[in-house]
Amino acid sequence: MIKILGILDIISGIILILLNYFNLSFGWIFVAYIIIKAVIFFSWISVVDFAVGVIFILSLLGMHSILSIIAAVFLIQKGIFSLLG
Repeated sequence: MIKILGILDIISGIILILLNYFNLSFGWIFVAYIIIKAVIFFSWISVVDFAVGVIFILSLLGMHSILSIIAAVFLIQKGIFSLLG
């Protein structure tokens, strides 16, 4: 189960980076995944996940910033650590 969540985190991070260059409307699925995961697994890192979900929403609405890149790197590294752990 943890491996699947790690893979989905990596995919979410990649999509968040690609949103800077392409309009990917299916990104809303990954926003829902991140926010639902933040609510289900409530801890201090879930607060960061929820913030990443908000940044993801802003990116989908066309408001890109350095925060979206930072959030994407966070998701990718969290996914990699989930796969290695």
